Amino acid sequence: MKSPFVLFIIMALLLGSCSVIAGGVSHWPASLVAVVVIIAMKLWNDRVKILAWPMEFLLAAGVTMIVINLARLYMLPMAY
Repeated sequence: MKSPFVLFIIMALLLGSCSVIAGGVSHWPASLVAVVVIIAMKLWNDRVKILAWPMEFLLAAGVTMIVINLARLYMLPMAY
């Protein structure tokens, strides 16, 4: 894997921003799934080189994190 340190920085930034945005709702169930998907994306991208590293990959990782977290929030029951 190329640049595992840069991948670690990207993951730390994404998880830190999710913690700030989530407020009182735990984001960890969805963020754990997103981390696994993003690492799989990175391994796949190292082989086929579709996304440029690191900027295009950062965009794709951010969108992946947002979509998975929003999907989890959609599945939660409403808190009235």
